Amino acid sequence: MKTSLRNVLRRIGVGKTSRSKIAATTPARRTSAGPATRTRTGPAKVAAKTAPPAPRRATSAAPDHPAAPPTRTGETVVDHRALRFHGLTLNTPDLQRLENAPDIQGGFKIRVARHAGGRRNAEVLVDRRYATRGYQTTPMRVDPRLSTFIAYDEGLLVGTVSVRLDSAKGLSADELYRDELDALRRKGARLCEFTRLAVDRTVASKPVLAGLFHVAYLYASVIREFTHAVIEVNPRHVEFYRKALGFEPIGEERMNKRVKAPAVLLCVPFATIAEGLQRHAGKHGQSGATRSLFPYGFPPAEEMGVLGRLRERTAGT
Repeated sequence: MKTSLRNVLRRIGVGKTSRSKIAATTPARRTSAGPATRTRTGPAKVAAKTAPPAPRRATSAAPDHPAAPPTRTGETVVDHRALRFHGLTLNTPDLQRLENAPDIQGGFKIRVARHAGGRRNAEVLVDRRYATRGYQTTPMRVDPRLSTFIAYDEGLLVGTVSVRLDSAKGLSADELYRDELDALRRKGARLCEFTRLAVDRTVASKPVLAGLFHVAYLYASVIREFTHAVIEVNPRHVEFYRKALGFEPIGEERMNKRVKAPAVLLCVPFATIAEGLQRHAGKHGQSGATRSLFPYGFPPAEEMGVLGRLRERTAGT
């Protein structure tokens, strides 16, 4: 049996402006028997003087998903309900969990990795995903030109992407494609590169990818005023990036010694991404099957909120 998500939200009293904050706001307390569990707060009942103290009530069972790591990972710029509650209909098990809001351990969040914990989490995911494809990785070093964005769903790390801004030191892609990049620079392009992209294969990848790329676009284009993004990808992924975000090849296939795999250089003007978002963002339920990520982007009103928080979180970077 499936139930309309709007009916569920209406029944549990969640308005249009608070659908992304389904999780209970009561603080979690930790017990010796397991991870943090949420308890209800309220006025205590006074026991009779002759009666012994009432025993503490048992907490609810541990949630299916562990809570987010206790270490500081970053500053949140996107805060939605969990990915499994994004659909227009819900199966009975998810309906029951949505109605029992204290069971939900957080939603889908994207954070700016401002702390060592977040950067370590991103590096672990990149290493794990690259290893499954036979790629090599190099340790992530602190770089003032590099900003890392990390996505969590119900407390679990599900994706990451980093953005490196061009400078006198150049980009990582200059190692293989200096001539192609210099040609763009001579035309006045302000370049950045998307790098160290990884998404957990167990989650719905399109919402994660779209959210990460949308935040990366807002940071590089709108806040920092860069004009073009480049990315080095495996030749078999060229068609995906072309259809997903409008990237086009500008460099031939070469061997990337950093990851020990072939690479092709792709480029997209941010004007192309802006147009795609303006036309399609927030309309994934209306466009049918598509390989584009634009319908999964933030709708205009939500984009403004994300942009405002992103400005605050990245001020001074």
